[in-house]
Amino acid sequence: MKKKFTFSAILILIAFIGFAQCPSFFKRNNGNGTCGSQSEIRLYFPICTGNAPLIDSVYANNVKARLTIFSPDASKCAVKGYVSYCFNGNIPTVSALTLFFNYGNHSTSCLVPEGNVAPILLSNFEIQRTGASTVTIAWKTEQEVNASGFEIQRSSNNSSFETVGKVASKSSNSNTPQVYSFVDNSNNLKEVSFYRLKMVDKDNSFSLSSTKTVKGSVGKADFTVFPNPSAGSAKVTISDLNEPTTVMVLDNSGRLIKQAILINSNTVEINNLQKGGYFIKIIGKESGATTIKKLSVIN
Repeated sequence: MKKKFTFSAILILIAFIGFAQCPSFFKRNNGNGTCGSQSEIRLYFPICTGNAPLIDSVYANNVKARLTIFSPDASKCAVKGYVSYCFNGNIPTVSALTLFFNYGNHSTSCLVPEGNVAPILLSNFEIQRTGASTVTIAWKTEQEVNASGFEIQRSSNNSSFETVGKVASKSSNSNTPQVYSFVDNSNNLKEVSFYRLKMVDKDNSFSLSSTKTVKGSVGKADFTVFPNPSAGSAKVTISDLNEPTTVMVLDNSGRLIKQAILINSNTVEINNLQKGGYFIKIIGKESGATTIKKLSVIN
């Protein structure tokens, strides 16, 4: 009999420890949650063990909210971190609520902040092409709340995105900076690519980062200038035109003298140049690849 009492006491203690802590934050769904026509509040507890407490009352700015709160549903707590409470009424929009909990044999109160809409606060996001088929993505977070991880998404048209990699969160709940990186080894697109981060919460809610671009895998194009030296006219021919390319004629001070864009033709005539030295510069419109050569005019 004594052993049974001790074992029962241990179970009660485990249950008490599990939900005795105050929730880390709450999220609301006024009419859009899993409670049908009723509203829902989700409380995110640091530990999910035992029976979830009842909510006796809710105070917003020291004023008691008129609510009918139903029994908790803790079925998602172990996996997604929250206990769901359906209720009738309306919870005012405030940054924090004071909740009075009933644990059966005792009660307690907690000041609970509302969770951010975005589970992750992103402070830096950079991408860089590091090879013919590799792009390195790096980012930094300042805060993570109930975070699950990141999906790295890529697009060739800034419209349809596909997930090319996943990175788990280093800390589900953190107020200290966390640094991440991922290498996309499958990007051999010749045109510009678009990248974004899908930042996922444990309850499958998510937010998207801004979109970043990276140049294509096209290498530097080569071109010829003939004749060189010139008597005032010359022809620029790009040997392998595989993207729209800007051809610029600059004088020795860097001033733009002439400019043309090649799309379907790989040659352009440059005429009526005065005596002196010039630079011919070509820039790929998609890849950003740049090549420069000198031209001398001796007329």
